[in-house]
Amino acid sequence: MSKLNNKIEAHDRSITEVLDDKKYSVDYFQREYKWEERHIEQLVSDLTSSFLNEYKPEHKRKDIENYNSYYLGPFVVSVKNGQRSIIDGQQRLTSLTLLLIYLNNLQKELGIAEKLESLIFSEKYGEMSFNIQVDERITCMEALFKTGEYEPKESDDESTLNMAARYSDIEKAFPEEIKNSVLPFFIDWLKYNVVLVEIVAYSDENAYTIFETMNDRGLNLTPTEMLKGFILSKFEDSKKRQKANELWKTSMQELHIYDKDEDQRFIQAWFRGTICRNHQTGKSRF
Repeated sequence: MSKLNNKIEAHDRSITEVLDDKKYSVDYFQREYKWEERHIEQLVSDLTSSFLNEYKPEHKRKDIENYNSYYLGPFVVSVKNGQRSIIDGQQRLTSLTLLLIYLNNLQKELGIAEKLESLIFSEKYGEMSFNIQVDERITCMEALFKTGEYEPKESDDESTLNMAARYSDIEKAFPEEIKNSVLPFFIDWLKYNVVLVEIVAYSDENAYTIFETMNDRGLNLTPTEMLKGFILSKFEDSKKRQKANELWKTSMQELHIYDKDEDQRFIQAWFRGTICRNHQTGKSRF
């Protein structure tokens, strides 16, 4: 492994530094977007209450520079050939993007014009692409950005359904006392005073090691999700890995129709059945 590939870097970044005109894909290590109502409500509550604890009506916007910073946690990216892929932290970054979309829509209603679009998407040759780009989620993201609404479809994956639901939760959770002339102050604070720690890996091996040892702040990885990451990390062919990832996602979504923990019960039953069968046939391993 080269010196660069073996390198791991960590830097504190403001939300602006993390998202402004940056592009991320979501790595195969990552699970679906699974945050629940309680997670997004906690995020909105933590951010808005931290801001309101600092804000005073007599303050000027320049005073925000002296407000306390808010630490939102770490996220991990893998950088290969100039492409940035989220290894750990997509729950938080996706939730932040949904909040930014909501704030962008809210300021339009209030007749306020703060620069938020570049934190959400960028445009090249007349075509828009989101800064966190996952093909299956584009239709939902576009609808939320343009209208603030998305009508779920039967064909939608788990992430899309959750994103639409969490956007609605943000609308309900966002406090009234910021839905006025205070909003530009909050946007400034969010862009420049909310900090994440960016951890950068330059190899799949280091990326997977970090993935194993870190969980998102709001929702711990399940054993099934850890197993998925381990299995997919063994594929050397990226096309076969992607095909296996799509099959896994579809199968898990079908199992979750019955119960949110049905995936774990299914895999446990499969392992038990395999061990029993191998024991009966005299095989020592499967």
